[in-house]
Amino acid sequence: MKKPERKRKCICDTVAVLKKITGNPEPLSSTEINSIRLNLFTERNSDGTGYLVLRGRDIYEKYNRRICDDDVRAICVYLKHSPRRITKVDLSYNSITDTGFFKLLKNVLIKGRSSVNNLNIMNNNITELSILNLSKYAKFLKLKYLRINGNDFGTKGGEYFAELLLNNTSIECCDIGETGQTLTSVARIITALRYDHAGNTTVRVFDFSRIIPLFNRYSYETKWLAYHIEYLLERNETIVELHLQKNELIGHDVEYLVRGLRNNKTLLYLDLGYNKIGEYGAELFGQYLSEKPQLILLNLAGNGIKDTGARALSFGLPYSRIRALDLGHNKITDDGILYILNTLKKPFYLRFLNLWGNKIGETTCGVIERMLISGALFQHTIDVRLYSVDGVLHAAYYPNPANRNKHLYYNEMDFGCEQPIYHIQRNVLPEKKNVKVDCKQRHKLDKTDKHRF
Repeated sequence: MKKPERKRKCICDTVAVLKKITGNPEPLSSTEINSIRLNLFTERNSDGTGYLVLRGRDIYEKYNRRICDDDVRAICVYLKHSPRRITKVDLSYNSITDTGFFKLLKNVLIKGRSSVNNLNIMNNNITELSILNLSKYAKFLKLKYLRINGNDFGTKGGEYFAELLLNNTSIECCDIGETGQTLTSVARIITALRYDHAGNTTVRVFDFSRIIPLFNRYSYETKWLAYHIEYLLERNETIVELHLQKNELIGHDVEYLVRGLRNNKTLLYLDLGYNKIGEYGAELFGQYLSEKPQLILLNLAGNGIKDTGARALSFGLPYSRIRALDLGHNKITDDGILYILNTLKKPFYLRFLNLWGNKIGETTCGVIERMLISGALFQHTIDVRLYSVDGVLHAAYYPNPANRNKHLYYNEMDFGCEQPIYHIQRNVLPEKKNVKVDCKQRHKLDKTDKHRF
């Protein structure tokens, strides 16, 4: 039999030959963003769709620059001609101004011009002019998720955003936190969400955190914000998730909020983290929870409720439907934590519990250990992990799925640094189905739906 012939290998130095042909051109003054690079930044999904993720820090560490107005044209062309259907575009922490946003609006965000229905353009350089353009095209937008937080478009921008809410019927989740609003624009926005003023009936998730409503002539009084939120709760039947973090709300403001909650039948997720409601505000929430409301998730982290507030909450928790409770960083000691732990055995299983940031002593650690052994608690439902030193129990921080919220909200890098350019993420999207009460389904609480519980 004849032996197979060996393939001859090229012994030429191909790099050197190529340099003789092309020479040594100088590097480009600016890095071009083209369709080839955009394709590498596209995450593939199991259902055939894709997410274009161009976060500012990741782009800067790779190319020493951020996405600007000059790159928007290439992004629009890629979104239109990509063989994969792109449904989400993440442009957070870049340098896009009103000029670039208008190109994006006219070429991508209008019905029939692309498949994008999720836009994250937080922390760019957008002003009130972009919000005005959004309001003009409100009837033609197809966006379902819109995040424009971190762009200081001020009072006039808030009024234009209210007009957008009145005329648009597609947006379901919107975030306008930290946009430099005043009580004037707050009133306009909340009025646009009230059914008694023929307001918006499609928004389900609304983030009104860090709105910074300051006036030049006098200081900000939180009671007026709470007064408007009360009307929002009373006269809105679509919002199921409301975020009000870092608005300096105090205990007396909770009186308005609880009064509005008693007249609301749809809200399932209330986030009041890092305000100043204190012990009195926690006591009011304890009374409200004892009335068996429909609320499922309650975030009171960073409010300084102390042991008195924890005790007041423990009186109402056994009668509530709360399945997710965040009480981290509240200056609670062993006594207050034990009040909470003793109320966990209730008809509605607690999906997760955050306690880290409080003074967790040996007594509390012993109770948590017994509850973990008995099955009243599970390690994946609590953000504390126990360890023993010389026979004495101590608590350590153990991030549970609830603590991913802040990480995902601010688009932090999963590995702390940029990944290689050839790294393409592939997401396996779960099938849409009704889920049971289980902490493994915690990520579904980010878009709460009353029909899934």
